[in-house]
Amino acid sequence: MSEKRKPLAVVTGASSGLGMCFARQLAAEGYDLLLVARRGFVLESLKEELERLYPIAVETFEADLSEKEPLRELEKKIESSENLLYLINNAGFGTGESSFPNVDVEQETRMLALHNLAPMRLCRAALIPMAVNNMGYIINVASAAAFLASRGAADYSATKAFLVSFSRGLQCDCIDKGVHVQALCPGFVRTGFHQSETMKNSGTGEKVPHWLWLEAPWVAQKSLRQARKKYLRRVAYVPSLRYKIIVAFLASRWLSPLRVLLSCGRAR
Repeated sequence: MSEKRKPLAVVTGASSGLGMCFARQLAAEGYDLLLVARRGFVLESLKEELERLYPIAVETFEADLSEKEPLRELEKKIESSENLLYLINNAGFGTGESSFPNVDVEQETRMLALHNLAPMRLCRAALIPMAVNNMGYIINVASAAAFLASRGAADYSATKAFLVSFSRGLQCDCIDKGVHVQALCPGFVRTGFHQSETMKNSGTGEKVPHWLWLEAPWVAQKSLRQARKKYLRRVAYVPSLRYKIIVAFLASRWLSPLRVLLSCGRAR
């Protein structure tokens, strides 16, 4: 890694929620940033804030990563970033509770591209400089939903399950490259996700009990600490004890009949 430049962190979905929290924490630690999101005006405001507070350089990249050309342009930037140390794949969205076949198939297709194809391509690009430096961290933001199949979230849960499986396999490929991979699997996080354009009419946020909510800065902090651990590091990382218990219940084959019974047949 170049001695003249600070290590670089790339964060997608950086205009809100977990992405913004990752950006702020990494900036406070002294990393230069490449911030990616669709809302360029929000990125510019965040850039001004972070450069005012910390002696770092922030670059913004306005893009919808479900589209091929912006994604390819970002890949090229990442491949050529000799000082790359972190890649945070956070960009994503939900679609409420529409169930098949009554879904917007174009929106579902865009979700697959953004949640799965974009992280896969960006991980490949990031590994080029990371492998040269024999150092790097990749965090793919998945969800506790990766371990649950339920009505109205067929594609969402499936995309998050892909990220968990992909991250585990990617870590196997990176075992001799000094790169640590994490699939971050939080539950409900206070991020504005449930008030977004595609989720605002779903009512999901109002249905969730208070005790299930996690705070976004805390989740980002826990994720970074876990990724940097020398020992007992997990690829599929579930923050908070309450969600560890929930995921253990959801993922258990032995408890599957009970899970289906309690969900009145809605979960599998």
